[in-house]
Amino acid sequence: MSLRDLPQPPATTSELGRRRLLGGAVGAAAAATVLGGTTAGPVSAAPRAGNRGAVRTESGPVSGVPAALDGITVYKGIPYAASTAGENRWRAPQPPPSWTGVRKADAWGPACPQPVTGIDADKVPPLSEDCLNLNIWTGAASSHERRPVFVWIYGGRNSAMWSGQPVYDGATLASKGAVVVTFNHRVGAFGSLSHPELSAETGHGSGNWGAQDTVAALKWIRRNIAAFGGDPDRVTLAGWSHGSSFVNILMISKLARGLFHRGLLSSGVQYTKDPSLGHVAGGYDTLAAAEANGTAFADYMGASSLADLRALSADEIVTKVYAPGAPTAGTDFGNVLDGHVLPTTYTGAMESRTEYGIPVLTGNSKDENGASPTLAMTVAQFQAYATTTFGDRAADFLKLYPATTDTDAAAQYYWWTHVPPGSDTTNPIMPAQDAASAGAYHGSDLYYLFGGLAGTDRPWTDEDYTIADKVSSYVASFTATGDPNGRGLAAWPALRTTKPSTMELGDAFAPLPAADSEAKYTFLKQYLEAQTTAY
Repeated sequence: MSLRDLPQPPATTSELGRRRLLGGAVGAAAAATVLGGTTAGPVSAAPRAGNRGAVRTESGPVSGVPAALDGITVYKGIPYAASTAGENRWRAPQPPPSWTGVRKADAWGPACPQPVTGIDADKVPPLSEDCLNLNIWTGAASSHERRPVFVWIYGGRNSAMWSGQPVYDGATLASKGAVVVTFNHRVGAFGSLSHPELSAETGHGSGNWGAQDTVAALKWIRRNIAAFGGDPDRVTLAGWSHGSSFVNILMISKLARGLFHRGLLSSGVQYTKDPSLGHVAGGYDTLAAAEANGTAFADYMGASSLADLRALSADEIVTKVYAPGAPTAGTDFGNVLDGHVLPTTYTGAMESRTEYGIPVLTGNSKDENGASPTLAMTVAQFQAYATTTFGDRAADFLKLYPATTDTDAAAQYYWWTHVPPGSDTTNPIMPAQDAASAGAYHGSDLYYLFGGLAGTDRPWTDEDYTIADKVSSYVASFTATGDPNGRGLAAWPALRTTKPSTMELGDAFAPLPAADSEAKYTFLKQYLEAQTTAY
């Protein structure tokens, strides 16, 4: 059986029945809802000898190279848009270049400008504003196949953000029947700058350039992925951390309607009144606040006009923005409520039911600790947190979540996890410390979502390989049908709003209640609903 033989999910879904929370990975628990769909197990790539020949894209033919697994071909560094240098800096992505001969897609493309201090030089790709390129893994033997497509958006905090890292290797998911695409997008000041002159230039606000890059990549995929055996009508847009915020934004934006059909968000969803949205990657600034930051950025860079800003070298921008002691005003870049890419607030989209009605899988890793890779909190810090966060209800919180030791204090925040063994020196996006001290840290799930453990240097055990096979099979099934359930996998129930639950992934695979007591769930629900700021 090929994936094109699989039953398709319903074309429409109810607004209440479309979200399912993914326990963010190996070590995450979460809750969710999704439309009821057909159940099908992941399909393996058809065995074939050698490497597939050249594939014709709209820009010209490309040839790939054998991937990490037999029967899978990877095409690296294919341009999906033009260089963002010069006049294209802080503009919507422009059409990609064309070529006539066969382009060898055998090396990762340049990464977008960003700080790389502290990263081993041999792990840093070339940095260039000509960085809008993508990579494709496929096991399809011809363009006549129609395999589901999994598109990945990396996360991070403006460093180690590029698509060619081993943790993002798509060979395992491709072996389970998906066509996998990863891509580079603009980050930091290059990906988010808003400025009054830019808003006047566009006529509809400014910022969100990285999200616009994502739209350009999705449009390229829509036009070209069939040549690689992919189905342009079964595209899953997936992201981690800041990348997952793009999935959220594009579920609201009209710019991406019809370009993807499911969403997977790892470490990226909060309640719309969650105060943490004021400081985490998934939040956003108003256009006025973002433009004020852009004006301060121009002043800090010594530029009196947009032309002056575009004349600066990329290295100068990176060096000054990330210099020790750089002012916060003018160097704080993130998503923007610009009225164009993000046309309304998260709350507004939910209340007006204008958010894209697609199946969604989402969740978090247990020991993220506010998206920090470290796991540490003393009793004093825990009690101070309770007072600052819950105010006159701090005593109620501490009764429900008592902590008498520093270990108790750290553990109160989380559910459980499967901790990756050892440390990782192959992926700059991952923390360097041993996982025993970091727990199921922010991003620890990614190894298992992709399933490609062999490409990294952790001392993986048989248990890790088993967990990775299960988690990546859930992802492959969701990509194929909009439902993570499949043959041989523990049943993953859809969320019922009357009885919130989570799906534990990692050391065990089973549903869990959203909180371990009704009192805890009620307390947290009341706290969030009482907040006056809605994002």
